[in-house]
Amino acid sequence: MSTDDAQREERRFLLDSLRDLERERQAGDIDEHDFETLRDDYTARVALLTRQLDAKSGRRSDAGNRLGRRAVTVLVVVLLGLAAGWFVADNSGQRLPGQSATGGIEQSTATLLSQARLLNFNDPAQAITLYTEVLKIEPDNPEALTYRSWLLALSSREASEDIKKVALATALTDITRAIEVDNTYTDAFCLLGIINFRFLDDAELAKPPLDKCLAGNPPHEVLGLVNSIVDQVNAAVEGK
Repeated sequence: MSTDDAQREERRFLLDSLRDLERERQAGDIDEHDFETLRDDYTARVALLTRQLDAKSGRRSDAGNRLGRRAVTVLVVVLLGLAAGWFVADNSGQRLPGQSATGGIEQSTATLLSQARLLNFNDPAQAITLYTEVLKIEPDNPEALTYRSWLLALSSREASEDIKKVALATALTDITRAIEVDNTYTDAFCLLGIINFRFLDDAELAKPPLDKCLAGNPPHEVLGLVNSIVDQVNAAVEGK
């Protein structure tokens, strides 16, 4: 195994460990001191490995790949924050609308969601930040769970396989939770179907949620995404 491969494997292991650590904390299987110590150690090690791998990638790549590398770096920061529970606007060097210099946020979830919707395609990292803030207040908010999942999946496209795996696993866990919380929230079925088809290449897995999506009269913006692939999904399923 090459040095690069070993570093990627270690980073994948540490990202998985961060997710397991958060689950242990939620289950009460680890005390707060041990949780914080391990979290900080894993986070620092992943950050170091990411910088090392990015530096090597930068030496081998031309300027045309800089945007892709930046997107992957943002994705790693987001995943680390979600796993460790500390992702805030400072990670992207910006304050959220309505946030004070000390970092306090005094906004309703409705306001945060409204702001996030405006940023979904223009500034996905900031949108993820806002959805995360909503989930701190309402952990089972279906819109925040759904659209944070969608943005994580989109951001994973330029990532390495280990980062993509963790991003998609996180996205699928959260969007499935959104459906469990509110099985009438059509957007979640629509985007789950798209993720299953576009990112997992599984038409059979994509068809049931897409059928529920179309039956639920989804909003125009989401319907446009679904219509672009539903025929392909049906053809792929019928061709098997």
